[in-house]
Amino acid sequence: MTDLQGKVALVTGATRGIGKGIAIGLGEAGATVYITGRTLSSDENEDVSGSLLDTQKAVNEAGGNCIPVQVDHSDDEQVKLLFERIKTEQNGQLDILVNNVFSGVKAISNAHDDPFWKHDPSLWDAINNVGLRSHYVASIFAARLMSERKKGLICTISSWGGLSYIFGVAYGVGKSACDRLAADMAVELKPDNITSLSVWPGT
Repeated sequence: MTDLQGKVALVTGATRGIGKGIAIGLGEAGATVYITGRTLSSDENEDVSGSLLDTQKAVNEAGGNCIPVQVDHSDDEQVKLLFERIKTEQNGQLDILVNNVFSGVKAISNAHDDPFWKHDPSLWDAINNVGLRSHYVASIFAARLMSERKKGLICTISSWGGLSYIFGVAYGVGKSACDRLAADMAVELKPDNITSLSVWPGT
């Protein structure tokens, strides 16, 4: 990865999986990496693997400087406070936002093999609230910081499920919308020299 010494990044939903891996990669490149998630320590919830402190340790061991922040991305006020903290601690600098947070895994599993109409409409929110909506909200606050410095990168983690049916209607539409979110944000962010793109991780 390109040298990221002196850069500041934020990875949402970084307690495990893709988010944790991205945070470690950014750390390896020398970035200061803020990470968010709901679980600060593995001791808090034995039913959940991974925590912010676990990821912090891995990022720091890789050579980065990791700052864990416990955030529930369904609460806009907590998200706003996160970006205010970054602004204060980093003198307004935020170079990279990785929109990765997603809480719909359990909902997808519970709805497996059933058509959408056999579920309560709340299934949509369970899959796309802390996910698609959270990406939009975080991007607003990130863009406000980045536009002041006329540079930055917003990367939204999506999936080939936006093109092909894999986990049901709500998931597919949500991922397709993530791609469109990234593309349309790119148009509006271009005058401020901010790049927006979506990434489909491999399997």
